[in-house]
Amino acid sequence: MDVAIFVTDGVADFGFTAVLETFNMANALLSELEDPPEPWHVRTVALGHSVRSGHGHLVPTVPLDGISDAIDVMIMPAVGVLDADGLIELVSSPTNRPFVERISAMQQNGTHLAAACTGTFFLAEAGALDGRQATTSWWLGPVFRRRYPEVEVHEGLILCRASGATTAGAVLSHLDLALSFIAPVSPTLAELVARYMLVGARVDQGESAIPEVIARADPLVAAFECWVRDRLDEQFSIADAARALGTTTRSLQRATQAELGMPPRDFIDEIRLDRASRLLRTTKMTMDAIAAKVGYLNAGTLRALFRRRRGRSIAEVRAAGSYWQPVPLG
Repeated sequence: MDVAIFVTDGVADFGFTAVLETFNMANALLSELEDPPEPWHVRTVALGHSVRSGHGHLVPTVPLDGISDAIDVMIMPAVGVLDADGLIELVSSPTNRPFVERISAMQQNGTHLAAACTGTFFLAEAGALDGRQATTSWWLGPVFRRRYPEVEVHEGLILCRASGATTAGAVLSHLDLALSFIAPVSPTLAELVARYMLVGARVDQGESAIPEVIARADPLVAAFECWVRDRLDEQFSIADAARALGTTTRSLQRATQAELGMPPRDFIDEIRLDRASRLLRTTKMTMDAIAAKVGYLNAGTLRALFRRRRGRSIAEVRAAGSYWQPVPLG
C-alpha cells in the first residue's frame, strides 16, 4: 500500500510522527510473521519541499506534483491549533486554499482520504466528507457540526470509516487511524504493532469529553450546563431549567440538539456521568453515595447508565483508575 502523509505548515508534531512511527513499526515487524504482507511505502508529501511543524521543526517533504505513481491512502495529521476560531481561520485562509483543492482532487482520483483530530477540518473544508459519517476531536464537535452541516458527525467515536474517507478523533487517535489501515491487510500484524507500541483499548471519546468545554460555543447551552452542574445532586426537570434560564423547553431542546447532537436529558446524563467517573477514580465513596451526589435516587440507575452510555461496569471504571499513574511497588 502506498501511503502519503500530507502535511502543511503548523502540522502537529505528535500526530504526524505517531502516524509515521506506526507504519514504520509495522514494516519493522514484518519479519515476525510467517506470511507477511508487502511493506508499506510511506512518504511525507506537501505542496513544496518542506514545511515547519507546529513546534518549528523543519520537515523535509516530497512535492505532491512530483509524484507520478498512484497513492492508495492520503492521511492528514492534525495541525497545532486547538481553538475553533483559529482552526476555521486556518482551513479557510487563502494560503491554505491550494492545500484544500489538492485534497478534493485526490478524492476525485480515487485516493482514500483520512485525517485525525484537527486535520479532519481540512477534509470537511474540501467537501470530502459531505454526505458521509465522520468524527473529529471531541471538543470541536459543535463547531464542526455548524460549519459542515452536510457531514453526519459523531464526535464520540474514536474512528469512523466511510466510503472513501476515514476520520479519527483527538490526538492519540492518530495511532488508531494508522492501525485501521494495517488491520485489513494483516490483523495479526496490527495486533503486534499495538502491543509493541503499548496502544491500549479505547472504546470512544465520550469518557474524555468535558461537558463544560463542549458547551462553551453556544451561550444558552453553556448556561444550561452551568445551571445543571450547580444542582447536580437535586431532582429537576428540563422545564425547570428552561424557566430558570428564561427560555422555553422547546428552545432548549433545539439548542442542545443543534450544538451537541443530543437532547437536554442526554446532556444532563453526560454531566452526571462525568462527575461520577471522577469520583469513582479519585475517591473511595460508596456507589450509593456517588449516585446521590450526582442526582440519582439509587446506585442501580447509575450502574445501568454506565452500561448503556459507556459500555462499562462500575467495577471496570473504578478498577481502571488513572492509567498514567504508576502502580506502587513493594
